[in-house]
Amino acid sequence: MCRTMNELKKQVADYRSLKALKEEIEAELKAAEYEIISYLDTNQKLSETGDDFTVKVSTCERRTVDTKQLEADLGSLAEYQRVTQYRRLYVK
Repeated sequence: MCRTMNELKKQVADYRSLKALKEEIEAELKAAEYEIISYLDTNQKLSETGDDFTVKVSTCERRTVDTKQLEADLGSLAEYQRVTQYRRLYVK
């Protein structure tokens, strides 16, 4: 727990460093995912098994509701909305 400004400064510096590392790792993960999917697509496969791994690719579907169109058709949706509050940290 930070008790002094110097401790807070150190914690913010650590936070920024870890956040940058996380973003770098996430970018590398995306690149690795792309390479694996590219291999499967190039070889026209949906899965591949190696000595110590199995990779599969599948198509997923996500459905959402167009609330603007629904409100235009039915009026206000306020009585159907659920509001959740949470805390968010901003570090710049």
